[in-house]
Amino acid sequence: MVAELIVAPEAEQDVAEAYAWYEGRRTGLGEGFLSCVDACIEAIRRTP
Repeated sequence: MVAELIVAPEAEQDVAEAYAWYEGRRTGLGEGFLSCVDACIEAIRRTP
C-alpha cells in the first residue's frame, strides 16, 4: 500500500524556486533536481 503524501504549498514553492535556481546555473540541472525530489517523495510514500 502506498501512503498519501500531502505537500504544503510552501514546500511546493520552495521546490519551484530551487528548480529555477538550478536551471539558471545550467540547463537541465533543474530537471535532475526534480528527479531527485520525485525519487525521495516516492521512497517516503512507500516506506513512511
